[in-house]
Parts: sequence; C-alpha cells; structure tokens
Amino acid sequence: MLIALLMISWGVYAKPVHAALVNYSSMVEVAPDVYIEPDMTKELQDQLLYYVELAQEKVTAIFGERTSTPYLIVALTSRSLGKYTENPTGQTYYLPWNNYIVIGPDGFNENVISHEFTHAELRERLRNRNVVPVWFDEGLASMVDGRLSNSTAAWEQVTDKGKKPVDYGLLDSYDAFSYGTPEAWKNYNLACYEVTRWFSSAGEEGLLKLIQALNQGEDFTEQYARIELAEP
Repeated sequence: MLIALLMISWGVYAKPVHAALVNYSSMVEVAPDVYIEPDMTKELQDQLLYYVELAQEKVTAIFGERTSTPYLIVALTSRSLGKYTENPTGQTYYLPWNNYIVIGPDGFNENVISHEFTHAELRERLRNRNVVPVWFDEGLASMVDGRLSNSTAAWEQVTDKGKKPVDYGLLDSYDAFSYGTPEAWKNYNLACYEVTRWFSSAGEEGLLKLIQALNQGEDFTEQYARIELAEP
C-alpha cells in the first residue's frame, strides 16, 4: 500500500519536481532563469530570447516595471515535454519559493510567454494571490498577451450587446478556464473584455493602487469599482 501511494504521489508531483530541479538537469540556461534543451538550434534560441524580450516589455508596460523572476523552461520535444508538462501550450507551477513556467511547442511565442509572465508578476506583487478573483487574474494576463483581439465582439455576442449582464462570480474558478474548451474560450474573452475595459480607465496607476489596497486588506470588489470611478 505504501509503495502504491508513493508511486501515485510521484505521478502527481513528478513534473513540478523536475521543474524545480531544472538547475540540476541537462537543460541549458541561455539567459537568466531561461532554460532550453541542449540541442535547440541557434536560430530557435535567438527567436526565444526575442519572444522573452517582447514579453518582458509587455509586462513592464502594464506594471511600470517587472519585479518577478520566474523560471522559464522551454520544452519543445516530446521527451522534455513529457518530463515537465502534459500541456503542449504550457503550464506554470506556483511553488512557495518561485514560479516555474514550462512552455511547449504550441506556446512558443511572445503571447503565451507574456501571459504567464503576467500571472507571475501579479503573484509577486500580491501578498495573497487569492484576494483577486480568477477572472481578473486571467483577464489581466489575456489583456497583456494580445491574442483575444476580438474580445469585445465575443462579449457583445454573449451579452446581446450589454443587455444581458455577465455574472463574473461564476468565473471565479480555474475550472472555468480549463484551456481548450469552447466554454473556456468564451470565459477568457469575457474576462479579457472586462479587465481591458477597466484598465482603459484605471491605467497603470489604478492597477498599482488596486494591488496596494488589496495588500492592505481592502475588499477587491469595492476597490475595483472605486478606482475605476476615481477622478484622474
């Protein structure tokens, strides 16, 4: 029984453990906290570092600066992908001491990397990441990554151009954003639309005020509305 439990536990935790121990693996660090497979071509390395630079700029444009330093592990072959994640796009392991982002072949672009960098940055700045609803976390990351350029059209379709209000309380669960399903795609668009709308009024200053207020124990819903309506 004990052996069976250990095997099950290893099956659940093996990939995040491998990510946390990437320093001791055959992966090569090509930039601070950026790891690739040793046989990645120079062309792909250069492309990756370009994507990382663009993603960093996107995060900086929203937060003013980038304070988080997550590990970025790029696994493009089935061998490395199976070791670090089962998601061909990517996955992030939020461990107590740091975040470990694994990017697969489907996520090898500036959009996915900036999405995960945004999650890491928000978590770095919040004393408790659970004080923000999931839709805000995913909406902010989706706004930064830029893939949902038609979120307004999606919102108009779901809400009949605003006639039917969205219950964002139903989107306060990561199950609502299980990537790859039509329902999740709709929810990503709704979250992206709402955060983009809010940020257009609040801006970087408002986002930082929100984070500061939440770190001081203020209520998210109250501060979210107050900051948007505040005079410039």
